[in-house]
Amino acid sequence: MLVGRSSTLKKHPNLALNIFTCLKSLPPINAVALSFIMSVILVFFYNHALWKNIFILPYDYSLANLGFVISLFAFFIALTNIVITVFSVRYIRRPAFSLLFITAASTSYFMNNYGIMIDKFMIQNTFETDTSEAFELMSFKLVAYIIGLGILPSIIIYHLKFKEHSLLRGSLYRASSVVVSLVVITIIAGLFYQDYASLLRNNRHLRHLVNPINVISATTSHVTKQLKLDDIQAQPIALDAEKKTLINANGKPNLTILVVGETARAANFSLNGYQRETNPQLKNQSIVNFDNVSSCGTATATSLPCMFSKFPKDDYSHKKSKQFQGLLDVLSQVGISVLWRDNNSGCKGACDRVPSEQLSKEEHPKLCNSKECYDEILLDNLGSFTEQITKDTFIVLHQKGSHGPAYYQRYPQEFAKFHPICETNQLQNCSQQEITNAYDNTILYTDHFLNEVIEFLSQHNEQLNTAMLYISDHGESLGENGIYLHGTPYFMAPTTQTHVPFIAWFSDTYQQSNQLNMKCLMKKQQDKMSQDNLFHSVLGLSNISTQEYDANLDIFNTCRHI
Repeated sequence: MLVGRSSTLKKHPNLALNIFTCLKSLPPINAVALSFIMSVILVFFYNHALWKNIFILPYDYSLANLGFVISLFAFFIALTNIVITVFSVRYIRRPAFSLLFITAASTSYFMNNYGIMIDKFMIQNTFETDTSEAFELMSFKLVAYIIGLGILPSIIIYHLKFKEHSLLRGSLYRASSVVVSLVVITIIAGLFYQDYASLLRNNRHLRHLVNPINVISATTSHVTKQLKLDDIQAQPIALDAEKKTLINANGKPNLTILVVGETARAANFSLNGYQRETNPQLKNQSIVNFDNVSSCGTATATSLPCMFSKFPKDDYSHKKSKQFQGLLDVLSQVGISVLWRDNNSGCKGACDRVPSEQLSKEEHPKLCNSKECYDEILLDNLGSFTEQITKDTFIVLHQKGSHGPAYYQRYPQEFAKFHPICETNQLQNCSQQEITNAYDNTILYTDHFLNEVIEFLSQHNEQLNTAMLYISDHGESLGENGIYLHGTPYFMAPTTQTHVPFIAWFSDTYQQSNQLNMKCLMKKQQDKMSQDNLFHSVLGLSNISTQEYDANLDIFNTCRHI
């Protein structure tokens, strides 16, 4: 056999060809045995994030506990083997094994470089990511991961020969492998029960790091739930809703613009005490800045539909967002004109039944480039719409905002105030200061955009009572503790991902017509609030009466009519 391989190498000087020829010369391998080998490889070489998180825990990893440390590797190998063995069935094993390697490679890249974890919400966010957002995440390093850790092992698998067995024998092999793995796990649990109970109970996030089990589990959960929701028709809510006053005291319609921010964290707003001047224009406006507000989720796919839902965070679910209509439906139902304008990846169901416009791919010489549009596109041609308003109107402007990792692409060059900046989507290749500089420039541009919204509304004060609300969907991590971007499971997410800005502005005529006391509102700026308040606060400002309305969750309730 050795002589044969040597002669083969001489006949084929190309290294890759030599390797594949050698692989073909190997004796056939049992698919169950390959499942175990894959499990060992995946646990040791594709789970850097898992081991990093385990070994930074305050646990005694001395020689005295060497048995427990060794058992950790055996435990995760056995667990992975159980999952992979399921895919070792004839006819599907080659594509399944290849897909597992490619998936594990890309997952390893994102966990290693951005500190993310994979749960069902992250998978949901991935499924709902548009093409432009996906391309922003592409890099040479990601390609290298996929080729080196995904495609090359897949090619090797396709060149291996497998021992073929009858259906019964193949099933027995797979069952035996699973049983042996379960026995290993049982023995480990018996020997180190207290250690594992403490490790897994106190560090629930570890299950989101076991690659590729985390992806398989989260994807299965998401797809299963999505299939059940596809045929659901959203039920109307607040059927008893009535608008108390059809005409305002001064005879003018109300125009309220809600700006939904993207990835803006409250910590980087100078209005909230941030040392840098990131809000130079808003500070000169008569705004109310609520600085103690938390989000419903840590990703757009959760927070956006949640903030428009009647359900509070603790009672909200993706299923309920599909089962029931939301805030915009109630407004439309009572006769308020509603419009959604989007410069992002869509409204995630919140605007499905009201007029909407997607502006992210518009062609505008100043506001758009070949990749995207700046947020000011949301105001483009809006004046012609407002001139025709004859009744109360509610407009939502959904920003691109501070969406990462390519922060440097989110703003025109005149807003590149803070230098040096990170001009790549490979955040791990930049210093934290460079990342923060680029991010702060996005907040500076958002400050300008919100100021433009206020100025736009001010121009229509003669014919309309105008107001602006601004709240971000979630925050962002900029490399603190090795975590980047967002989407961390909420129970362990840093406050930078959950503490969001919330700003309100009201014209003088709006205040007078709607009997809104600004001095009262100013006293509420430090009150603890959340996105749960949005649904009820907008109903209250819109003078809508319904049993769905909770006055205790209406921020403005106690400051009206006083």
